[in-house]
Parts: sequence; structure tokens; C-alpha cells
Amino acid sequence: MMVTNLCTCPSSTITLKADKWVDITTIPNKPGTKYWVRAYVNVTGGTISMRAYGDIMASQHVSYALTATVAGPMSMYYSVRSGNPTVTVTHILICTDAEYQANKTLLDGIGYFTGNTMPLA
Repeated sequence: MMVTNLCTCPSSTITLKADKWVDITTIPNKPGTKYWVRAYVNVTGGTISMRAYGDIMASQHVSYALTATVAGPMSMYYSVRSGNPTVTVTHILICTDAEYQANKTLLDGIGYFTGNTMPLA
């Protein structure tokens, strides 16, 4: 398997903020590049809606593809649907969609990532 995790600290816990983009890595995106993002999102105290994913009311793994439009670091965003949620993200994998597609069966079988078992950018 040759997948480079573009998340600089995949095992760290990042607290997201409602209605604000929060960086989940420090490496800049390359505009026009399609990326695959997978992370564990821990939601307590309410329901949220995440761009590119949809509504989340409990802790779960999320996965989605996106094409970068800006050269800034990869970020996550959510809006509150109900309650007063606290939202954290950990076990982050960010790779190019090409790397994901080339290793899809293996990556989907792993289920989640600490990031410590694959090369980091």
C-alpha cells in the first residue's frame, strides 16, 4: 500500500467550531486536486450538519471526496441543527483521491486510522 497521509497530526484531537472553518492539517491543498478525507467525528449534545457529508447526531466515521478550490490547509465546517453540540475530530486521513482509489479495498477494510501506521507528508 502506498498512501501518504497529508494530515500532519492524524492522532491529535481537533475541536471544531460552529459555522467556522477549522484547519485539520497544516499542509496546503493544491487547487484542482481531488482529495479523500476520512475522520472520526465525535458529536455530543446535539445534531450537526457537515458540508460534504450531511447530518450527524452521534459519533461516527465520516468519509468524503472533495476537490480543492483554494491553496489553504484542509479544513472542516459544521452548522448546528439542534442542541448545543461539542464536536471533535481525530483519526484523520487525507490523501489524494487517486491514492484512495488505488487502495480502496484495503483502506475501506481498515475502518479507521491513527495515522501512525502510514507515511506522513
